[in-house]
Amino acid sequence: MQDWLKTYLPEIHPELDRAIHSGVLRVLKLWMIAIPLFAAVTLVFHYFNDIPAEFLIGLMIFLALTFVFNIVDWAILKRCKPGQFTARSIQAIGLAYPIFCPVFLVWITIEAQPEVLGSFLTGSIPMLQILMVSTTVFGFSMSFGLMAGILSALVYLGICFGPGAYARPDVPNMVEMSLYIVLAGTVAGKAGDEAKKLVHRVVASIKDREFVTRILGAYVSEEIKDRLLDQGLSMEGEEKEVTVLFSDLRDFTTLSEEMSPRRVVQILNQYFDRMVRIIQEEGGVVDKFIGDAIMAYFGAPVPLENPRENAMRAARRMRTELSLLNAQLKNTENIQLKSGTGLHHGTVVLGSIGSEKRRDFTIIGDAVNIAARLESMTRNLDAAIILSDEVRQGLGEADHGQLRPLEELSLKGRRNPVLCYGWNESEDSRTSE
Repeated sequence: MQDWLKTYLPEIHPELDRAIHSGVLRVLKLWMIAIPLFAAVTLVFHYFNDIPAEFLIGLMIFLALTFVFNIVDWAILKRCKPGQFTARSIQAIGLAYPIFCPVFLVWITIEAQPEVLGSFLTGSIPMLQILMVSTTVFGFSMSFGLMAGILSALVYLGICFGPGAYARPDVPNMVEMSLYIVLAGTVAGKAGDEAKKLVHRVVASIKDREFVTRILGAYVSEEIKDRLLDQGLSMEGEEKEVTVLFSDLRDFTTLSEEMSPRRVVQILNQYFDRMVRIIQEEGGVVDKFIGDAIMAYFGAPVPLENPRENAMRAARRMRTELSLLNAQLKNTENIQLKSGTGLHHGTVVLGSIGSEKRRDFTIIGDAVNIAARLESMTRNLDAAIILSDEVRQGLGEADHGQLRPLEELSLKGRRNPVLCYGWNESEDSRTSE
């Protein structure tokens, strides 16, 4: 997980706890299936090989008790909340108790059929222990798997030097089997640990992306999200040079009075979908919707080579797209949408702003106010786009030829007038409206 998100996202331990919890539940379910199958296979072998009755009875009692223990363990764990101390204790018991099963198997063998214990100690017992230890993979811990392997090896050696001493294999065989058991636990632990890390990375990646989407809204391109995840994002608020775009529909309230509310929303959504797509394609971020107005900015949080050109290009493309939308609406609703756009380049503060209960990742500053004021002047000055001189200075010569100077505008709330320029549309664009 990115360091810059750690203080703003909940820890992902709950997801890991749930993964371990569900993994142990699956292991217990598998044992509840495997135990009856093992009992059935044993009975079939007894039919053909005539297993001693004492051994068979002891084994069936042991399997029955193990089956009941599994059910109880599963039922308790099912009711526990993942991550709680009780749940973790039950999980540890569920994974660790099979390690001691060979002890009971040896005890049954000594009581009923002591002559076969030697072959058990060199084959069935260590193989069973390796199988049991391998289930510790669901502990998702290298240390847990290693400890289980060591403990299981000690159990095996304890059997060989304890009740099975009379039939124990030679030292090289015991060492070899013990090492296999420890190795099985190590491999299981390593596999579980790597699986945990994978879950950690996947969950962190998902949460990172969800967080970026939440703070910047759904109207941020995937490219910007990827770059933000790579380079990080300051939430405390920092000054940035950006180009602010403010676009508003003219007289839409009057038009909407003649339509149903549902149809008004449908038309607005069509309009917003097209405009947002263009802003994203030009590297911009949609900050918010204000009624039928759009506020966006270019150059942050991901820097652009020339945010002024990107913003101007987006504004022109939005005009072209509006003409295409109007061509459709003329045939269906017999209405024509008109818009005005204001552009200004300046310094803003970019960061998480709001109360403790609700925060928005947004920009504030004089540049925002100027862009909004310029947009409001478009209807009075017969200009589709009005941009400040700060924006014009960053445009190429080709763009300069399409601009006409306006008088210095006195904007509401500002002492000093702002030098502005209007963008002249082609005649085709004008007639399309």
